Amino acid sequence: MRTASVRELHMNTAELVRAASHEKIIITDRGQPVALLKKPDGPDLVGKPFPKRDIRTMLKVPGDSTRYVSQDRDGR
Repeated sequence: MRTASVRELHMNTAELVRAASHEKIIITDRGQPVALLKKPDGPDLVGKPFPKRDIRTMLKVPGDSTRYVSQDRDGR
């Protein structure tokens, strides 16, 4: 089993994710194990998919919503 620090995970995410398909990788933070990166197996994949949003139940905004997004972004 391989170990990698949080910093290594940040710097080499793609490499570590690919390596996790072959071996388990313990992620450490200041020397303490905090997470386990591993290939998902059958029970890990069982569950509900993300729920779809029902547009009929979403908050309605009068007019064009881009105006509200622009105001929020510009701080007005």
